[in-house]
Amino acid sequence: MTDIATIAARIEKLKALRDTGVKTVKHGETLAENRPLAEIEATLASLERELAAANGTSKRRLRYAYQSGRGY
Repeated sequence: MTDIATIAARIEKLKALRDTGVKTVKHGETLAENRPLAEIEATLASLERELAAANGTSKRRLRYAYQSGRGY
C-alpha cells in the first residue's frame, strides 16, 4: 500500500498538470503528449478516494430523488 505522502504528492502533480492546460510538450527531439482531461479527472478522483481510505475517512455520497407532478 502506498503511503499518504506519496498519494498526496501524486494528487498535487496531477492537479498542476490539469491546471496548465498544455496538451503537448516538445523538448529537443522528444515529444510528450498529456492524457485527455477526462482521464486526468478520473485518476484524480481515484487517488482522492485512495487518500481518504488511507486516512481512515471516506466521502459520503448523498443521492436525492425529486418527484415532479401531482404526486398521484
